[in-house]
Amino acid sequence: MRNRTPSASRRHQLVLSLSPHCLNVLHFQRGLLGWKRTNEAQLTLPEGDDFLPQIQFHLSQCSRQWKLPPNTRAQWVLGGDILSVIPPATSETGTFSALPFAANDTRTQSDQMSDSDHPSLMWIHKDWVAEIERISAGCQLDLVEFFARAQLFQRQAARLSGAFKVVIEQESDQYFLHIFGSTGAMLRTTILEKKETTALHPLLKAELAGLGPVLGEPKESQIYLQAPAQLIGTFSEWQGFECHVLDERPPADLLEQLWRSELEGIVVRSTYDEVVQNIKLLSIALAIVGLMVTGLMTWHDGKLQQAIDDGRKLVRKDLPKVEAAKALKAQTLQMADAVQGAKTIRENTDSLMAFTQILANFPPAPATLLYVRTDENSLAFVGNGDQTSVKWLQDRAFPGYAPLTELPVPEFLESGHPAIHVQTRKAPAPLPSVALPASIAASRTTAE
Repeated sequence: MRNRTPSASRRHQLVLSLSPHCLNVLHFQRGLLGWKRTNEAQLTLPEGDDFLPQIQFHLSQCSRQWKLPPNTRAQWVLGGDILSVIPPATSETGTFSALPFAANDTRTQSDQMSDSDHPSLMWIHKDWVAEIERISAGCQLDLVEFFARAQLFQRQAARLSGAFKVVIEQESDQYFLHIFGSTGAMLRTTILEKKETTALHPLLKAELAGLGPVLGEPKESQIYLQAPAQLIGTFSEWQGFECHVLDERPPADLLEQLWRSELEGIVVRSTYDEVVQNIKLLSIALAIVGLMVTGLMTWHDGKLQQAIDDGRKLVRKDLPKVEAAKALKAQTLQMADAVQGAKTIRENTDSLMAFTQILANFPPAPATLLYVRTDENSLAFVGNGDQTSVKWLQDRAFPGYAPLTELPVPEFLESGHPAIHVQTRKAPAPLPSVALPASIAASRTTAE
């Protein structure tokens, strides 16, 4: 409930519980693993009106010893003699009319625990607000919120059964009475005098009798009662009360439980405004970062587009040179093949004869011869033509050579997609016939 901002300047908080004879102080500090209880102290207050200066003196000592930074937030838990509760009425006007002082002289807050349209009302006189504010400011603390002492047991009371839940707690020799409704709403909180603890039965009957008609509860409603063990014996024969021993817990544990809960008290200095301000600053910072990132991406996109355009211009500029180089390569390869072919023809008569066979068997126009490769064992040629030209070659024979087969088109001729691309190799020579001896021939003739 207290931790409404992650601001780095708010790493310390105090929770103070003030009762007529005692002041408990808890120091919470936020670290990497969250909030933890760091220090605690307890001061016994003197009787009389001198206890307020003692509170300020003690708080100042704690602030120095614990090295609290200025403007550390402080929440106060107050007994029923300072912060009291008015039970719900049938209308909002009726609740405020029950205040013992003028509404302008008090600070009030509805009990958020109740789901009713007319919840209970917590109130504190403005003189007490001013006095506690003065003490807090004198110790360089920011007063944030007041809580009723009954809220220490409110969450626990909400889980109990019964139309009324009564809790009597003890601190040292002081007793406190808290009465809750069926939903856990605070109905009454007060400090009991010593003489009242000896006559609790009629006191509780009177308190509940005054609350019953207001809440519309039947007179015979079951009452759940928790009290210290030494008082339980006097309740054992009370009709209509379900009595239980109140577990003894250190005051510091109860204060920490309240501090970590979601319960709300009487807000003196709202911390939600700081959260809103932090959210606004964070939003502005994120917007600035977003604009910077967007601008950087736009600039980078422009530079990238410019680089792409420059690359395209360079490609278009160099394209004619590339095409000319490719054409020159093709011509060079053709010339090299022509030179190699001429050399082969000059040096090898078999190659010349193979070339002559190609010319003799090549299809007539429109077929054209593009490429020839011959040696002493093979011949290959590529040319343009149509299906008639291909059929022409299939019907021809090259004496001394095997039938024509497909030839992979040379790389420099692939772009023209020539229809004629064949090759063949010389056929193996037939074995020579051998004359048989006359005696063997004569024997074969006689046998036949």
